[in-house]
Amino acid sequence: MQIQEVIDNCNPAYPTTRLAVSFGTKILDDFLKEWQQRKKDLADGVISKAEYLEWKVNWPLTCDDGGKFEPSKKWHKE
Repeated sequence: MQIQEVIDNCNPAYPTTRLAVSFGTKILDDFLKEWQQRKKDLADGVISKAEYLEWKVNWPLTCDDGGKFEPSKKWHKE
């Protein structure tokens, strides 16, 4: 685990220095990457709040690695 200072440019008018924790585990990286995608899908209306919750509470069974394979637990109603 590493702690680093990073610049948060979410608001370009007010960049902020923050502390970030970096874990050297692939499973956490995989989860965070997919979580970022699911949050975008929710914001864009691609998935519902119920589907988002279903994905989140049942991960890793709902993991599809960004559409690369079929998850072992179905969560998205298409």
